[in-house]
Amino acid sequence: MRKDIITNMNLCKYCHKGVAIENSHIIPASIYEWLKETSPTNYIRSTHEPNSRRQDGIKAPLLCSSCENIFSKSEEIFKKNFFNKIANYRKPCPETIKITPDIIKCIYIIAWRTLASTYYYPIVDNDYTHEEMDKFPEFLKKIKQEIDSEKYCNYRTHVIPCTEEIIAKLKLPQVERHIYERSITSEPRIWDSWERFIIYIQIPFCIIIFEIVPNTDDAWLGTQIEGLDHLVLPRIMSCPNYIGQLIQYYYEAFLKSKKTCQKRKKQIFKKAWKVPIKIVARLKQ
Repeated sequence: MRKDIITNMNLCKYCHKGVAIENSHIIPASIYEWLKETSPTNYIRSTHEPNSRRQDGIKAPLLCSSCENIFSKSEEIFKKNFFNKIANYRKPCPETIKITPDIIKCIYIIAWRTLASTYYYPIVDNDYTHEEMDKFPEFLKKIKQEIDSEKYCNYRTHVIPCTEEIIAKLKLPQVERHIYERSITSEPRIWDSWERFIIYIQIPFCIIIFEIVPNTDDAWLGTQIEGLDHLVLPRIMSCPNYIGQLIQYYYEAFLKSKKTCQKRKKQIFKKAWKVPIKIVARLKQ
């Protein structure tokens, strides 16, 4: 464990006072609930194990119950006033979506949770260098300051509702539709030499980019929500090429995992059938 990790890992990673609970979701739990409610099986499936059914999303002991309760208020508003408008099989996504401070706050909270989870509970084979990880605490501190002050003026957040019109206009990959409609993921993405550092967030029917270290050459037009009262979908005109590349990357990872799971399933099936055949052969002898 790195020396810069807080001494008591049982403490809340946000306030450093209360005891961290085990079931802190990275993405709001209500979005996973929507995914289950709109699924024929009432289960969710992991991108890494698409043939396995799950009851819940990724969680980590990040926050105390007090911080969770505070954050849950913004997350409920985000679900009701933003997510329910774009992720709706019965009604088309409206061309204009009202953006409130609570909606922006919720996205900042997801970004903070994602970065905190990556920093405090890194997976073994992650692609981040020690030098990159050493900068995470400072970024976490600054994002926390934005959340606490509710000013939202030092970072830029870009929202791409994944309607068929916007996907075509932005020339995003024409992958299987469920990749846009039912994917949930969030992770930090760092380019070499800090050319760019983002939190990539995908929820059903929407891709959100939280820029920590922006690249001024990136061609965003009509997507940033800070300082806006409304997100107007017809004004969304362009996004950087890397968005399409990331979508394609996650799609290919899904296909690879699916193929691996199917192969593993066949091997288990064959092994299960070999056992009784051997037993019968012995009985005949």
